Amino acid sequence: MSKKQRHIKIMELISDNVVETQGQLTNLLISAGFDVTQATVSRDIKELRLIKIADYAGRYKYASPGKDSAADTRLRYITLLKHSVITIQDAGNLVILKAIPGSAQGCAVAIETLEFENIVGTIAGDDTIFIAVNTNQEAKELVQKIDEVVS
Repeated sequence: MSKKQRHIKIMELISDNVVETQGQLTNLLISAGFDVTQATVSRDIKELRLIKIADYAGRYKYASPGKDSAADTRLRYITLLKHSVITIQDAGNLVILKAIPGSAQGCAVAIETLEFENIVGTIAGDDTIFIAVNTNQEAKELVQKIDEVVS
């Protein structure tokens, strides 16, 4: 069977099953009639750009980077903010966010990825993030929106 057919089958298998390891995926493909090795499956995973996500039971499984993983990524960023943010305050047209040490850069990526409105840019240190917006009012609104997410 062709590589294209194998890739189609892999996508089908990871959407229908909780596939946690390359070995599991290899066995499922063999059971489906494909003559594969784990090395081949490893290359297929890279070519398909599969990712591992946590399911609701806390197990990590292969998934396709698509709509489901975007929702999962959004949830992960929100969780990061909830566990890391200590304080949020506005200072003119800036929002100053204090976070646990070592987490500010991840929080800045989360804030940018979650696409809060009116953010001009962010600068992150170890435990502090400066978020620039255009006006004092936008800063006050952003503080409220981030507070809603982390509360």
